[in-house]
Amino acid sequence: MLKFLAALLIFLQAGLAAAEIKKPVRIVCLPIIFQSKVDSETRSGLELKISRAVHIPLNETLRAAEYIDAENSAVASAKNPADAVKVLAEELDADLVICPILRRCSQSYLPAFGLSGESRLSSNAAARLIVYDRRAETLTDKKTSRSHSGSYSKIYTAPHLAGECFDALIRETGLREIIRAIR
Repeated sequence: MLKFLAALLIFLQAGLAAAEIKKPVRIVCLPIIFQSKVDSETRSGLELKISRAVHIPLNETLRAAEYIDAENSAVASAKNPADAVKVLAEELDADLVICPILRRCSQSYLPAFGLSGESRLSSNAAARLIVYDRRAETLTDKKTSRSHSGSYSKIYTAPHLAGECFDALIRETGLREIIRAIR
């Protein structure tokens, strides 16, 4: 019985020591850089999409990640955001930096008139997502765009296309997989 208790005590001490050694991953998720004017509803929808992609369930309890605020960083004004992201990671001692950019989001609507009676919509959106993982020393910089020219439908509006762009970029960069690996 004494051997069992001694072994249990050693096991618990080793587990506590291992738990103390593991530092939380430091994550910087920059606010979306809007290079095109969008309404507040579109803005909040896109920001929610990105925040959900980097969310770690139960992080308050697990403390697997530490989110670092870098709202006033110089990345937004940098000529090359990919290089600026690397510099920011060094400055803030961040393990992971995510930089979403909405490059374009516009649409024009031509109401129905004449005999055709069909409303026309011309819309386009373009986005970019930069993910820098300093631990693996990998920089992923992906761009995508969506456009539509034809009959009007809500799924072809510029805000919806911008959301599709970010969904595609989140998949292409493997952002969710990177976040899942942290847990």
